[in-house]
Amino acid sequence: MLRRMIVVVLVAALAWGGYWAVGAWGLEKAVTFWLEDRRAEGWQAEAERVVVRGFPNRFDLELDEVRLADPRTGWAWSAPFFQSLALSYKPYHVIAVWPDRQSLQTPFERLEITSERLRGSLMLTPTSLALKRSSFELDGIELVSDAGWTSRLTKGRLATRTLPEDFPDPALHQISFSAEAWQVPSKLLAELNAADLVPDTLDSVTADLTIRFSAPWDRRAIEQARPQPRHVEIKLAGAKWGQMELKLAGNFEVNEAGVPEGSVLVKATNWREILAVGVASGVVPADFETPITAALEIASQLAGSPKTLDIPLNFKNGQTRIGPAPIGPAPVILLR
Repeated sequence: MLRRMIVVVLVAALAWGGYWAVGAWGLEKAVTFWLEDRRAEGWQAEAERVVVRGFPNRFDLELDEVRLADPRTGWAWSAPFFQSLALSYKPYHVIAVWPDRQSLQTPFERLEITSERLRGSLMLTPTSLALKRSSFELDGIELVSDAGWTSRLTKGRLATRTLPEDFPDPALHQISFSAEAWQVPSKLLAELNAADLVPDTLDSVTADLTIRFSAPWDRRAIEQARPQPRHVEIKLAGAKWGQMELKLAGNFEVNEAGVPEGSVLVKATNWREILAVGVASGVVPADFETPITAALEIASQLAGSPKTLDIPLNFKNGQTRIGPAPIGPAPVILLR
């Protein structure tokens, strides 16, 4: 009996070792082939070393000196390393770990990014690697742009999950975000000309959204094109900045050109301070300050609070309106 048990244990150990070896080899080759495919499409896609460790219970992938650049979109990313960690019996639940220093090139500027903690947990589907749910820790993130501005996020959390619970739609995501002590980009603060009116740090930012995208967030989202928002529901989003506080809720459709159609209700607390920042920055012409103040005072009195104002924003025919009055073009919502 003991001999039989020993044989069974040895066979099981050999089988598991074989499974790990095949899985590790397959993961390494898949990443290597993916980089080769991107280069064949004209990308810069390089890693000095691709290695898988973690025997016997983990598939720990590490890429050293990674450089990715898509000339079609103008995005590029480089880092001294990148890690993905997974249990060998749950290979599609991945922990992603970024280094404390990396570089991101956008179509508009280059960002040097440092962080105290930047990692994410991602649950993927086995076939297309579509994102099912995720959570990210963003602590001590500092951005330095070659356009001449800096910003720092003390603490942030981002989480996503596909909806509905029973039969998830891979293109429908609930997204939650929270941030504490987020330093306003220095360039924006200078443009607002509001250094004496507001602190340089947002106290908090929160958002609870549901977004239907044009396609799932899978590997094609990196290889080909980013899925675009098609329907956005803002359950609640808010920001507190010194004495000012904004809250938003609403929903809108987004067409293929990125133009929204729908409405958002903005609740502004201490709206006089917000108007003062608008005047100081030149967004609101100084000549309009008095009539706008008078109109908003009447609106706030009708709402029952002298400090709080409800502003209905409507997006229609490419314009943003407060009620029926157009105030400017609608924002364009496109992910490059």
